[in-house]
Amino acid sequence: MKSKKAYFTAAGVVAALLMFIGCGDRSGEKDYNKAMDAWKAGKLARAEGLMENAIRKTPGNEKKSFAKNQLGLILWELGKVEEAAEAFSESCALAESLNGANLNLGVSLYHAGRYDEAEVALNNVLGEDPKNPTALAMLGMVAAQKQDWAAATRAMGSAANLNPRDPAGINAYALAELSQNRNSAVNRLKSLASTHPDYAPAAYNLGVIHEQVLRDGKAAYGWYRQYLQRAGASGSHVEAANQAIARLTGEGQSAMPKTDPAAAKRYTAEGVKQLTAGKYNAAITNFEQAIAADPNQKETHYNMGYAYFQLKKYDQAAAAFLNAIKIDPAYADARYNLAFAYCQQRNWRDAERQAKELVKLDKTRGDQMLKYISDNRKR
Repeated sequence: MKSKKAYFTAAGVVAALLMFIGCGDRSGEKDYNKAMDAWKAGKLARAEGLMENAIRKTPGNEKKSFAKNQLGLILWELGKVEEAAEAFSESCALAESLNGANLNLGVSLYHAGRYDEAEVALNNVLGEDPKNPTALAMLGMVAAQKQDWAAATRAMGSAANLNPRDPAGINAYALAELSQNRNSAVNRLKSLASTHPDYAPAAYNLGVIHEQVLRDGKAAYGWYRQYLQRAGASGSHVEAANQAIARLTGEGQSAMPKTDPAAAKRYTAEGVKQLTAGKYNAAITNFEQAIAADPNQKETHYNMGYAYFQLKKYDQAAAAFLNAIKIDPAYADARYNLAFAYCQQRNWRDAERQAKELVKLDKTRGDQMLKYISDNRKR
């Protein structure tokens, strides 16, 4: 299903897929296997018909339950939300211990707007698996739809704590927390934007919050610009961010000052002096002012990354180096230091990805970084 995706459900729905096993009616089993082949080939309408045939021919509630759950997944991909919910509900009724079907039922009921029923299904999952992060996150989303922000914050906070490296979970937690503790929510999003520079939605949400909640147009403009830099042309909120920037400009707010490259260069030069003197925090302040004057100076972002690196704030360093690369993808120095910053966080996957890109720009240093990664990731 393409138009209605839950923030946390993709892995959960796929993981809930249950294999059809046993030695039941052979014709039912054959239809099931044909349905699975059709589903894998993307022939969803054929998969639906075959799975319905398999269910009719299959004896035994447990086996029917497995097939009903799979039918629900096929219907979900076809965009038949209500029918998927019914299939998952029937699967649960046939085998009460089928936790995956309850999870899928909760997801589909949520997207069908049947929030009370979704809450029951998700609580059934948590009754058997109290630490299921997907169920907790979805329960938080149900609470948010009901505008029960305290319950939403509790559920999403628990989900985020169970999976602290999931940026989508942290993002949702912060948004749920916004009505309860504005400062905490904003700080959580700022931390997320810093520690996960590739996760663009955090910057967009900060733009919206600063524009619509905090009424700080200048900060909103900065976050919208950061979102556009991070998301690139493929971002799901690119149009909305551009509209917001145009709106701020049209209102004549100071949110959209004209870029001042001369001022940016002055601040950058002063920052470099302080950087050379080892005054890293003072240098960062000047680099921030330079970026406010003109966010398109790649050297400023690079120097700020270097200052953060010297302070051992490797997440902020990585974010700054990444911003420099987004301005100039061929900026080899920034890519080298971004890979090195990832290494300090033991984020070997992203470090290796950046090192491989570096090989295309500077083979010697790229190969050196790949060797460094290979030597150190095993320790």
